[in-house]
Amino acid sequence: MLEAILGTSEVYTNRPEPGGALSKQARSFKSSLKSEDYVVKALPPVLKLRDLTAMFIVILFFITNVSSAVAGGPAGLTYWIVGALFFFIPCCLATAQLGVMFPHEGSLYSWTHKAFGRYGSFFVTFCAWIPCTILILATSDLAVSYIQGLNPNWLTEPWQQGMALLLIICFSAVVSLQRQKMIQNMVNLVVFLILTAVALVFISGLVWLAGGHKSATDFSQLSSWAITWSPWWNPFTGAGNFGLFGTITLGYLGVNLPLNMAGEIAPGNKRKAIIQHLIWGMVIVVTSYLLVTYAVLVVEGQNAAYALFAMVSTVDTALGRVAGNVTALCILATFVVATVVYNYIFARFLMVASIDQRIPKGVARLNRNRAPTGAILFQTIVSCTFVLLFFMVIPYLHVLGTKPADVANEVYFVVVGVATLMWAFATCFLFINILRLYAQDRETFRSHAIVSVPLQLLSAVIGLVVGFLAILDTLFNSYIPPLIPNGQWFLVVGLLTFILLILGALGSMLASGEAAWQSYEETTT
Repeated sequence: MLEAILGTSEVYTNRPEPGGALSKQARSFKSSLKSEDYVVKALPPVLKLRDLTAMFIVILFFITNVSSAVAGGPAGLTYWIVGALFFFIPCCLATAQLGVMFPHEGSLYSWTHKAFGRYGSFFVTFCAWIPCTILILATSDLAVSYIQGLNPNWLTEPWQQGMALLLIICFSAVVSLQRQKMIQNMVNLVVFLILTAVALVFISGLVWLAGGHKSATDFSQLSSWAITWSPWWNPFTGAGNFGLFGTITLGYLGVNLPLNMAGEIAPGNKRKAIIQHLIWGMVIVVTSYLLVTYAVLVVEGQNAAYALFAMVSTVDTALGRVAGNVTALCILATFVVATVVYNYIFARFLMVASIDQRIPKGVARLNRNRAPTGAILFQTIVSCTFVLLFFMVIPYLHVLGTKPADVANEVYFVVVGVATLMWAFATCFLFINILRLYAQDRETFRSHAIVSVPLQLLSAVIGLVVGFLAILDTLFNSYIPPLIPNGQWFLVVGLLTFILLILGALGSMLASGEAAWQSYEETTT
């Protein structure tokens, strides 16, 4: 069902219903932004509940995260549940509350502006946007890894992998520049494919047991489900399985991203679409992680730890090679489309910042399909530059190691670690914004609360504490201990993250000053 072709001169009306939450909130908290009004006029309101849910699943459910959880045995299932209860659900609750109060394009950008003003909003958005190019690279790299899994003789050299990455990233840019309705049809189809992969993996576990095979993992020992560390007063030493806490908990990052396009939700009951896509998405994501982790533990056991192809090998073992190939193709398609989703979703951060005069106005330029061309092309160029550096230049300089592949891995995982910390830091502002907005105007907050206020505040505090612990755990535990020991990881990743935070703070000062000056000029001319 494609909509009519969108012309460049069309103005779309997607304004909130009279007397809705938007108008009330704009008067109660910080002043409104230009982007709030511009987006609903310039971009087509095509997103529905189904579309938001599909984006949520593609962003939040990375089936390869299961390979990390498997390393903990049954405790991996415990970590998924603990992370969901104490981080994922608080993230969803905070996002729902903020989204209902301020259903504007840019999500965290707009919400932080209401709570902290222009400086805080730009700084937090900078931290939230920084992971964008790395995520585009990472999803492309996962797609390349699955291509290699289909044939180990393919793409063996870093430069070959780099060429494949460039093709996938450029493809994501081309697709992201098309009509949103067409893109969304592709995303919705891919959700069907990834859920098919989940079903095949889970059925593999059941068939394995039904065939009389013994489970590769003993689920009967309660101790194997426990979260452990040593010594008792320091969970960040790497002893026990607590090192998985940060990796698994931060696998739930990205809850707010579908609402980066809140200004493009179809007219009608926005509140219902915002709340229900979070509920459905949360249930599907958590259930999928649990089912796939269980099945891999049953068939492969902890031998599948950190093996990206573990899900496919599970299906191969239980259902045969044909079913395994179908699973691999479903997962591969998901990674390619996830690259597209990250590209156009994060482009909304740049678009609204440009509209509000925080960055050059050319970044917000729209094409005839009403896609933010400047933002998407900028992200694509930066991502391609990283590919050239990480896979085609640095590995062959012979300054960081002996094997080009090892050097590529070291640089890549350090950058991924830094991006994860920045993203987690920005996500914590979901909870900080809730607490700040409540402190600013308690009566208005209460009148628009979607759950009891004490529950919302308690959830925000719990989510903030758990998010901080996950950040520390990620900082103290290397993603690749054989190549980068924990101590070296802490220094390198910690220092780079600190430098980026400083740059973000300085950039926010400049952006806020420029926006204030342009606003002054407009009012005096």
